[in-house]
Order: sequence, then structure tokens, then C-alpha cells
Amino acid sequence: MSEIPIVTEETKSISSDRMIKRRKIEEKIAIGALFMGGAIAVGIVLAIFYFVIQESYPLISDTDLRNEMSLYHDTENEEEFARNASVFQTLDNLLGQFMWQPVSDQPLFSLWPLAAGTLKITLVAVAEGTVISFLTAIAIAFYLPRNLRYTVKVITELLAGIPSVVLGFLGLIYFATYMQTITGTTFRLNAFLAGTMLSLTVIPIMTTLFEDIYSSYSKEQIHAAKCCGMFDYQIITSLIIPATYGKVFAAGLLGFGRCFGETMIVLMCSGNAAIFSMDFASGARTFAATIGAEMGEVIVGDTHYSVLFLLGLILIFATFTINYFSQRLIRRWTYA
Repeated sequence: MSEIPIVTEETKSISSDRMIKRRKIEEKIAIGALFMGGAIAVGIVLAIFYFVIQESYPLISDTDLRNEMSLYHDTENEEEFARNASVFQTLDNLLGQFMWQPVSDQPLFSLWPLAAGTLKITLVAVAEGTVISFLTAIAIAFYLPRNLRYTVKVITELLAGIPSVVLGFLGLIYFATYMQTITGTTFRLNAFLAGTMLSLTVIPIMTTLFEDIYSSYSKEQIHAAKCCGMFDYQIITSLIIPATYGKVFAAGLLGFGRCFGETMIVLMCSGNAAIFSMDFASGARTFAATIGAEMGEVIVGDTHYSVLFLLGLILIFATFTINYFSQRLIRRWTYA
């Protein structure tokens, strides 16, 4: 007969110690993998920052680029005129003018026309996207039946998967003609059209954020309000919206950051007119569209090349700042 192994308390203790050590090793491996993934992501972001800053820094450090940016040199006797432009003369080209003419005898790289175009298109996109997302989120959270609620959420989220170039193509071919017929604008492609098409990219994320905000509202307070005789629209307008407007504002900032750097839709629907105007019915050009349209035609190391990287640096800092503060506000008002 074979002997039956006897499991003693000492054997159990040894087996338990081995299991604990194994779990600790697995936990350390998992933590190390997560840390490595986060470190790689942060490293990539920092590398992008470093590359963009490195390519735009010659506008400050390189004397030749500063001279070309300067508006105060003698262009007729350029060979005899000793030039050594200061950084302030470079800034005068960027901030003291109102024209974007990178290809001319005296290049003009004013940021104001691009800033105005970016602001116009982004405001239209955020305004339209906020209204549509707000109404959709209210319907999903309070009015639609359960099955239809899930269907609407899926359709809204599928909108985020449509490539931006497809939306830009639809705006260029179809919606531009219809909107010009309806509004009677002079220009077929304008800032309002670009903002309208751009709002389609921000609706999914804002709808999801709004729906999460409204769905997390206290159900006890809603039931108490109904017991007091309040209708649904009164509960929404008198209780829920005043209590959640801070979170909604933060979500709107997040959508603003999403629209700020969009390229393809703006490139195809805005008309690409670099003019300093706040007329929404006229053409416009944004920072991102300027980079996308002109980066393929510049000479590496040229003044125009460095200015385009400066535009990219402005976009990165602006988007990072907007997203950072919107996330902080959402967390603050969510866990307050």
C-alpha cells in the first residue's frame, strides 16, 4: 500500500509563504509594467514638446532669421545695410501687424488673423455642440425609455468614429451649398460652415460628459421634488441645471480644447482666408489649418518653417492649458 502524505501545519505554512511571495512578485511586475507605460507616455509628450520648441527657438537665437523677420531694414540696399534685429523687432512682425503673407519681399507673419479665425470657428463649434449635447444628454438621462436610451447613446458615440476628412468632404460638397442657400452668405466656405461641421466632432464627447453629470444627480432629490408636485421640466430647470452648471462649464472647456486643434475639417470648409475679421460669414484660417496647408511647401530651417513650429507650440500650450483646467474643474465639482 502506498503511504498517504500527511499535510502538517508546517507544510501549509511553507505553501502559504510561497504563494504570498509569488503574489508579491506578480504585483511588483504589474506595478513596474504600469509605471513603464506611464513613463513612456510622459516621455513621448515631453519629446514632442522638446522637438517643437527646438524647431521654433531659432526665431530667437538665429540672427539671420531675426533679420528676415524684422520690418525695419533697408530692403533696397540690403547688402550694405548692417542688420542685427532684436527679439522685439521679431515680435513686432508677429504681434504688431495684421496680415499673414509668408511669401513676399517682406514676409509678414502676424498671428492675429490666425487667432481670429481659430476663435471664430471654435466658438461656433462649441456653441452648437453644447446646445445639441445638452439637449441629447437631458433626453437620455430623463425622458427616453431604457432601450431607446441605449440606442441613442450608441449612435452618438459612433459619430466620434467618423474620420474628420469625411466630415470635411461632406461640408465642402453638400452642406456648403445648402447653408449658402439658406443664409444667403456671399462666401460659400466660411467660418460658420467650418464651425458647424466641427461641432459634429465635439458632440459625442460632450454628450457623454453631460449624460454622466445628469445621471449622477441624486435620485432621492428627484423623487422628493416629484412628491412635492414638480414636473420634470421644473426639476431640470430649477434643481439639476443650477446644481451642475459648474460641471457643464468644465465639460464645455474640454470640448473647446478638442475643437482648438482640428485640421482637416477647417482646411476644407473655412475658405482658408487669413484675414483679421470677426465676421462669421467670411472666410477664416486657423493655426492648425495653416500648419497643415503650408508645412509641406517650406524649406527646412527657413523663417517660415520656424514660424509654423511656433504656431504648433502655441497650439500645444493652449490645448494643454484648456484641458488641464477643465479636468481640474470637473474633478473639483465632481468630488466636492
